[in-house]
Amino acid sequence: MTYRGALIGLILAGAIVFPALAAGATVSPTPAQREAIIKAFGDPKAASSCLIVRLASSNHNYADVRFRTVKSCQKWAFNGTNALKRVKDNRWKVVFEGSAYRCPVAHIPRQVQRDLGICR
Repeated sequence: MTYRGALIGLILAGAIVFPALAAGATVSPTPAQREAIIKAFGDPKAASSCLIVRLASSNHNYADVRFRTVKSCQKWAFNGTNALKRVKDNRWKVVFEGSAYRCPVAHIPRQVQRDLGICR
């Protein structure tokens, strides 16, 4: 393999890997978790179809809520970032909300911040 071929391979591998790292690492909650997180987030049930709920893959006791960016969901739109934490069984609490803040955010593990896209 030539130097040029190896360099092209490395660039292509980076193009696949780095966006995945930048997006964070999250997993889907169970339906019961999703419902409890949306309830704690404070939006009415009517908004639930417009909300995306994800758990941090490094610690499933942390979650975030985002809105779906489709025209039919514009009335539920918000900017900024948030984090919720499981405080008891299936009870959740908002522990961070913000659109202008400094990283790292206190009281949230750094890997969770990376997973949820709060701080990179």
